Amino acid sequence: MTANAQTPALQEVSWTIEPQAVSVGDARRRAVAAVADWCPGDLPAEYADTIRRVVSELVTNAIRHAGQAGPITIAVWVTPNNNLAIVVHDSSPNPPQQREPYDDGRSGHGLTVVAAETITWNWRPEGKGKSVCATVALPHSLTRPRRAAALAARVRDAIPRPPVHSITPCQAAALSAA
Repeated sequence: MTANAQTPALQEVSWTIEPQAVSVGDARRRAVAAVADWCPGDLPAEYADTIRRVVSELVTNAIRHAGQAGPITIAVWVTPNNNLAIVVHDSSPNPPQQREPYDDGRSGHGLTVVAAETITWNWRPEGKGKSVCATVALPHSLTRPRRAAALAARVRDAIPRPPVHSITPCQAAALSAA
């Protein structure tokens, strides 16, 4: 690459919100606006709706389960595979749990919706809290070119990975004998 060549900007944005119910709508609007800005044409409604639902559920869960313990950080970016990564960080160390919706029909749907609307979702402990990451599929025609190498490193570092626990054969035998 020559010194005069221009490198496309990374397609990513992050912001912090207060853990209040009124912040959910702002988070949805900002995420959709960012992705729409990165698109060469109009963002199709079905993709905007998916982004809204996933951001809404992740932010609502962070507010509901982390409480007023601290601010919530939201980050969205386009991955090298042309998917959208959505990460919500809160101050609660408790892992998210996908559960059956409650009988009242109004709550308990959060991670069920996230699982249905995304390619994958996961979480990892981070500092004194946790980050929940969801990956939404985007069609290749939606986004402008980007710096793939820099973005690939960012994605590798940010995608939550479950801890790997290995036990020795002796430990396995002790567990099975117990």
